[in-house]
Amino acid sequence: MKHKRNNRIKRVVTKSATVTAVAFLFAPVLAGTASAATGWQHNKDGYTYYEQNSKVEKGRQYRQLPDINAPKQWYLTDNGKLQTGVQKWAGSYWFFNPDGTLHRQRDYAKSQWGNYYMVGDNGQILSGVQQWQGSYWYFDPTTYLLANKQDYVKSQWGTWYMVGRDGKLMTGLVDWMGSKYYFDPNTYLKVTNKDVTVDGVTYHADANGILTQVQAVKSYGGDYSKYQPSLYNNTGQDSFAISQIGGSVNGMIYDQGTYASHATQAKARGWRFHTYIWDQTGSNQYQTQQMLNYFLTKIQAPYGSIVALDYEAGASGNVEANTDNILLGMRMIKQAGFTPMLYSYKPYLLAHVDLNRVLAEFPNSIWDAGYQNGLSVWPNYNAFPSMNGVSIWQYSDYGGQQDLNVDLTGITWNGYRQKEAEQ
Repeated sequence: MKHKRNNRIKRVVTKSATVTAVAFLFAPVLAGTASAATGWQHNKDGYTYYEQNSKVEKGRQYRQLPDINAPKQWYLTDNGKLQTGVQKWAGSYWFFNPDGTLHRQRDYAKSQWGNYYMVGDNGQILSGVQQWQGSYWYFDPTTYLLANKQDYVKSQWGTWYMVGRDGKLMTGLVDWMGSKYYFDPNTYLKVTNKDVTVDGVTYHADANGILTQVQAVKSYGGDYSKYQPSLYNNTGQDSFAISQIGGSVNGMIYDQGTYASHATQAKARGWRFHTYIWDQTGSNQYQTQQMLNYFLTKIQAPYGSIVALDYEAGASGNVEANTDNILLGMRMIKQAGFTPMLYSYKPYLLAHVDLNRVLAEFPNSIWDAGYQNGLSVWPNYNAFPSMNGVSIWQYSDYGGQQDLNVDLTGITWNGYRQKEAEQ
């Protein structure tokens, strides 16, 4: 373990030990009648243990000795002197409390020379990637100190991670050595050979993880329910429609009578048609299963097309239970042969759903509502509700009359790829 004050500390300790030893050697002569010291003796330099012959045990020893205050305890001594703080023993470094006992608690502890070290449950000083207070941190294997610069480092188990200047493992978009990378928020590993969407921008990660922005052709469309019986080309360039088939409110399933008509209108216009389901089942997985068993056989769109869960009301107070319920529904949609998406608005999702879990299993699956000001039929990206995994942005309700959407990633082509290829 390296630190700047090693030599100074060594000289001070050596000098102190010499003075103590000389004083002890000549004390009986000077005092005349003084008795020889045994056991723990305290002076200004701390405690020293003297054997029955009034001598100290040479070298470093980790052994059971009488407790300074009560029964036997394990202590590390160096020429009899009690060792505290960070100490080397048996090829490793260990942290000893001020009373000499081994610090048997995971802790970020201050050493005798002022630096902080990560201590394990067994008292050993740790290095590499370590968990602490809900995050992961990297400690240099040579100095054992928390990293203080951005670096791509190899962990003790062989996998590589990006560490920031604060020593914490980085996730999300990361700039490094002139390129851009993406590190998974759940595994902390670099993403390779796949597409990722961040803040509405889609990137492709190559075999080395280097990201290249995918120039996706944006497309526009509305979403519809019984309040909009007819499809309308709001932008003049609309090419898809997403219609509500029905839903469940606390287990009460209902059909949306306009769904079949919307499907017919979309086909007549040559638009890509997709489906959403009102999902007010909170954390009740049984209700979600009932709902999807009912609707998934009634979808009037090609396999591969979008079936979105509209989760914006009825969430329970249990985030993990809500997320379990949503993931159950998305898995059922995928198993039925469709593309699962999750619709809501950012504050509701952040309050009630663990989005990291959703995106880990279903990347780029978020259809997010966040309305811009004014009545423009075109999206104003300054109003984009920045969050990961967004593929469709519902950017306006156009004065409460019609929801307007932009497909940021090309996801509305799912189920229609053959048609795209033919064009």
